[in-house]
This record gives sequence, C-alpha cells and structure tokens, in this order.
Amino acid sequence: MSKRSVSLLLAAVLAAACAPAIAGKQDPMVIPVYEKVESTNGIAPTAARIKAAIIHAGKSRGWTVTDSEPGKVTLRYAPRTHEVIVAVRYDANGFKIEYVSSREMNYEIKRGTPEIHGNYNRWIRNLAFDIQNSPVFHQPDTASTAPAPEEAP
Repeated sequence: MSKRSVSLLLAAVLAAACAPAIAGKQDPMVIPVYEKVESTNGIAPTAARIKAAIIHAGKSRGWTVTDSEPGKVTLRYAPRTHEVIVAVRYDANGFKIEYVSSREMNYEIKRGTPEIHGNYNRWIRNLAFDIQNSPVFHQPDTASTAPAPEEAP
C-alpha cells in the first residue's frame, strides 16, 4: 500500500470518527406543559391578550409569525442555517408550545425519546418566559377602556 493510500485511509477513518461531533450535540427534547397565565396588575388574561403576548414575545426574540388562527399562532425561528417551527396553542387561561418541525437541528427519536440540538430547549424556555412576562399583561386593554364613539345627531 502506498503512502498516499495510507494517508487517504487514515483521513477517511478520522472523518468517520469525528462525524458525530461535527453533527452537533443532541439533548432530550423538553416537551413544554400547558402554562397558565395569572392575572397581573389586576388585569385578567384573555385569549386576545395571550395571543398578543405570544406575538410580542416572539418578535422580541427574533421569531416570525408564519400563521395565525383562533387558538394557535405558528412561529418560525431561523438563526444562521438552523430553523425551528413551533405552534403556540392558547386560550383565555394560558398557552402551550408544541414542536412542529426543524432543519439542521439534529431532531430524531431515539429509544422512544425525541432528541434535538440543545439550543432548541433554551429557545423554547426563553420564549415561554417572555410570553409569561410580556408587557401586554401590564397594560390596560385599550379596546375595553376606550370611550365609546359618539353618535352623530
């Protein structure tokens, strides 16, 4: 075997051994639970307020709204080459973040447990925290406190 063949073989073995490290670290995927939103500053949560908090929190963290329907907002986060899409289901009492799909996040099910790039869990935890602490819950509802329009004579 020539020196060149040995070098190529050694390079191939080294590349194969390093492939898992290059692919990225996976952690068990955290599946968020339904989070109840408590009244803040005497302002009771409503479905409209919770939806507004989801959108506000998402935008402040770089998420974009890709779809919105009653009871669900779909958000996309795409830093660099990674992409995560989640659905945030909500009602008048709280919300739940659900994984929809991802790209370049090494998502897979191992032994019945979903695993994903470790950043996913941090991104979801930050999103949930920001929804709970949104300034939307600290402002009066302008729709219900605005004076009624005057009728024309």
